Amino acid sequence: MMETKKCPVCSTLLVGRSDKKYCSDQCRAIANNQFKYKTQKLIIDTNKRLRRNRTILKTLSPVGKATVRKTILESMGYDFSAFTSLYLSPAGNLYYLCYDYGFSPIVQRGIERALIITRQKYVGDWQPWQFAK
Repeated sequence: MMETKKCPVCSTLLVGRSDKKYCSDQCRAIANNQFKYKTQKLIIDTNKRLRRNRTILKTLSPVGKATVRKTILESMGYDFSAFTSLYLSPAGNLYYLCYDYGFSPIVQRGIERALIITRQKYVGDWQPWQFAK
């Protein structure tokens, strides 16, 4: 008795080679995309958060530098745990960069704010091991 195999995507009966897995290129692509999504979900979700953060910073700082309340960032959906790099300025301010935009948390008159900046050429000089013991 010959074993009948079905396409795992659309359940169509497979005809042809004995090692055939999918009925068409479209079903093969669907299966591969589903597998890729499952294995890379964390990366996809993180990139989504990073892009949203960058858009928020760019929207709030159209001229390259601005100060806004933390609550504004929160209301727009900013995710403070998602950033691409850190920069410690010579003055000791820590900037959380999201691609080419970033912010430094500050407190002015008891109000939590973010000083938003655009990335400058010298910001790329961050050396994480400079503080290693």
